[in-house]
Amino acid sequence: MDLDKLFKNKPLYKTPWLVLIISILVILNYFLINITVNFSDVDNYTYTLFGAPDTINIYQGQFWGILSNNYIHTKWAPLLINIVGLWLFGAFIERRIGYLRFLYLITIASIIPSLWQLTISAEPGIGLSGVNYTLFGYILVRSKKGKAFQLKGLYYFLAFMLIVLIYCNCVNIFIVDKFRTESMIIGLLLGMLLARIRYGEKKKRIAIITSIVTISISTLFFAPWSSTWQVFKGIKYYEKNDLKNARIYYKKSLEIEPRNELALENLRIIKVDLLIEKAYKAHLNKKYLLAKKYYLQIIEIEPTNQGAKENLKMLP
Repeated sequence: MDLDKLFKNKPLYKTPWLVLIISILVILNYFLINITVNFSDVDNYTYTLFGAPDTINIYQGQFWGILSNNYIHTKWAPLLINIVGLWLFGAFIERRIGYLRFLYLITIASIIPSLWQLTISAEPGIGLSGVNYTLFGYILVRSKKGKAFQLKGLYYFLAFMLIVLIYCNCVNIFIVDKFRTESMIIGLLLGMLLARIRYGEKKKRIAIITSIVTISISTLFFAPWSSTWQVFKGIKYYEKNDLKNARIYYKKSLEIEPRNELALENLRIIKVDLLIEKAYKAHLNKKYLLAKKYYLQIIEIEPTNQGAKENLKMLP
């Protein structure tokens, strides 16, 4: 169905109510988060409290973080940029398709880029940048299909957004890896794909979107290429006291990302646990020299281990 025909003799929606509500909620969230931490660095507990759990918590079942993390900002500059982008692109689309269709679009734009960012970079990220890139990609393709979506200055926006992507990636590669550009790239491609599906092709639209959502969600349950997913599997086995399989997954994680701090720390904990078990058996069987050896190894790895220090003093 051609969009010019769809909107023929039909006035644009005057107020983009959904964009307005989202903007208010995002700004309120920004102030609430910063007031909670007295405008200092935000810790993991506060992020989780406001809807942005870390990667391991998402894999462990806090799946809502994939959606809610998009609407959280802790710095004023990204907040300002994303709010402006939302009004430029989001309001433009909502005025043309109405808030119900826009709700469907922005939900997809929130979830899919976040899922792929998580599985590619092991970082769920926060902010509306992935959403805005999805909305812009949607406009970019729709503008070719008729006058209804022809945004003034479209190619200036395209140049600006590509420059932002290039700049962020250069900073990540040559200075410090701090920008999560995965969701921006995936969002742009997603928006362009969604815009190519005609409104009249209902079965095709449902089939394509269902496939995209299914494949994306499956990465929450099976992502062996992700170092953090491997750590998550290791934690699950550790909780079952299956230290052998836990070690296997932690080592797989380090093969993917040798500096994964959580995997290194959990391997250290397992090593201490095994030494404690050996020391206990040796002490119980009156093999005091062997028990002393294990206690000293434990203290060397974990100097604050009071149990090993006290048991060492108890040796004859």
